Amino acid sequence: MKKEPLFVALSNQKGGVGKSTFTVLLASYFHYLKGYNVLVVDCDYPQHSISTMRNWEVGNIEKNVHLQNQLVEQFGTSGKRPYAFLKSRSWIMTLSFLTFRAP
Repeated sequence: MKKEPLFVALSNQKGGVGKSTFTVLLASYFHYLKGYNVLVVDCDYPQHSISTMRNWEVGNIEKNVHLQNQLVEQFGTSGKRPYAFLKSRSWIMTLSFLTFRAP
């Protein structure tokens, strides 16, 4: 049986309700704990909150040897690389999408 991707969209007209944070938590859960292949599309134009969070995390890891060691341990234990994400370039898309496929 062919496995079809599952698309999840999180949206709310009000800002500051946690859409980006919840998207990152869901993506991490399905990717690292459930083993799904995940793609996150950051459609939070023009803020791109998920992209900003990821860049902030990378900057912290680059400056902190302890965080680097934790990251190496996590990837060694889970065997999973970070999940992919794309940043939208359109004002039309204003949601965060998750798509994942069973391993």
